[in-house]
Amino acid sequence: MNKKIVIAGLLALFAIAGAGCASKQTAAPAAPTQETQTPAAPNSTPGQTTPDSSAQSADNNGASQTPASPSTEPTKTKTETGKSGDHQTQQITVYYTDTQETGLKEEKKEITYPSELEKYQKAFEALQKSGNSALVPLWSDKISVHKIQLDNGALTLDISLPDEARLGAGGEELAIDALKKTMFQFKEIKTLDLLVDGQALESLMGHVDLEHPMSR
Repeated sequence: MNKKIVIAGLLALFAIAGAGCASKQTAAPAAPTQETQTPAAPNSTPGQTTPDSSAQSADNNGASQTPASPSTEPTKTKTETGKSGDHQTQQITVYYTDTQETGLKEEKKEITYPSELEKYQKAFEALQKSGNSALVPLWSDKISVHKIQLDNGALTLDISLPDEARLGAGGEELAIDALKKTMFQFKEIKTLDLLVDGQALESLMGHVDLEHPMSR
């Protein structure tokens, strides 16, 4: 009887002790989780360093901003007529008369000139020679030109007029008409002023009034 009581008491003690241990294990807090950082592996090759990416970007930007080299092709300029030695050729109409001075007779002529002023000089020279025995020039080749000037459409022609180049009344009128028709075929000429030795004469040869200037 006493043995049973002792054994029962021991079992009760073991049960109480086991329950206490179990409760201690259950109440124990969980161990905190620790974060670990893996350090970057150093460059395994001695003597070499990793280049700075920002420096590379700066170098790349500098390379991209390099200005383009200027073109080596020379600038082309236009050559002005009369300054480069170039000549122009033009066909014009020139006016003469016949052997009886019955009226004006036209003839096509080709003139070559290096400048605009030379064009008018060549046109006047064409009035002085016809190259055709049936066409008589009204302007003698004894006449020389002192000056030709074009100013805003106004052409001034200053000539010398020797006595052997003078004509009668009919010839003088035809000569002035021939000069006007020849010069006014150039569209840029609006007026024509004919001077003799720099003088604006009332009459070219003493028979016909001379306008200053003559218009189309």
